[in-house]
Amino acid sequence: MSVQLKLSPEPSADVILLDTNVPEPIIWPVAGGKGGTGKSTLTANIGVGLALLGYKVVLVDCDLGGSDLHLFFDQISPERSLSNFLTKEVRSLEEVLLPTPNANLHLVCGGNDLVGMANLSFMAKAKLLRHIRSLDADYILIDLGAGSAYNTIDFFTLSNSGIIVCTPEPHARVDAYGFIKNTVYRMLRRHFKKASQVSDTIADFSRQAGRKSGKVEHLLDSIADLDPGLAQEGRELLREFRPKLLLNRVRNKRHIAEARRFLALVEEYLSIRLDYVGYVRNDDKIMDACDRRRPMLLHAPKSSASMDVFSVLMGGLQVPDRLHRFSAQQHRKLAQVAKSEAKFW
Repeated sequence: MSVQLKLSPEPSADVILLDTNVPEPIIWPVAGGKGGTGKSTLTANIGVGLALLGYKVVLVDCDLGGSDLHLFFDQISPERSLSNFLTKEVRSLEEVLLPTPNANLHLVCGGNDLVGMANLSFMAKAKLLRHIRSLDADYILIDLGAGSAYNTIDFFTLSNSGIIVCTPEPHARVDAYGFIKNTVYRMLRRHFKKASQVSDTIADFSRQAGRKSGKVEHLLDSIADLDPGLAQEGRELLREFRPKLLLNRVRNKRHIAEARRFLALVEEYLSIRLDYVGYVRNDDKIMDACDRRRPMLLHAPKSSASMDVFSVLMGGLQVPDRLHRFSAQQHRKLAQVAKSEAKFW
């Protein structure tokens, strides 16, 4: 669900007026529920892959207070970051963009040096969300922190099609489920904040049945008892919300089968359909690339994990090659493009 902001007739200096003739970028916030799922690694590599396919890409590190996305691009001490934007040293997010050796790919680094950044005020968060949407890009990937804090959820719901990264371990699935559940309640509470009876019903449900195994469909039925029209609004809101599930560090086929059961569980209990976009195998080359502070797609383009990322991009995420060199079935040829690109990094 996109965040709706009302602009005043006389915009302030930090309000950006968007050209309605310019197509809005595709935004993919990347979350994981828990730490250590590989969100930043996959954000960096998907971003590189999109750039190799010919798209203008901006990676935004919104892991507030714990950012590390810049390390994948050998940026030890970034000269500009979100701190400069949030402290109003610069007027727009464009001014803190950092280049990479690929002209299609830019970074907005996080600002670990700013005390309290992890607890943004409503106004600061609204301004940042607005400026993210105004970036000149075909794709914007937002690397989010672990957990289900409101900041993280609000950035995730900047798009209806964010990416949830989950590893095969049972506790990772539990945390991913908890993140989705908290996101659903946050969306519903925010949507019905002016309908007091509905808000109370949501609050009561989340404290009682919703804390355990209560189904969101039962909550919607309770809302329908109050107002069938509002219940239909809630169902439509959740129907339009279609996050993507990306499985990371897969070691055998059983892990994929378990992920598919997870999709069914989420749909049954949370009334949300997740789009499964593929998996990335466990691969030592990933750690080798991290040690060298380089994206894996450039460090080891023919590794199994790199091939999986190419497959996710052109298959699961259905991103066509903008330069018309090959089709989704020929995604392996991207490895040669990546090998040529690596010479410039």
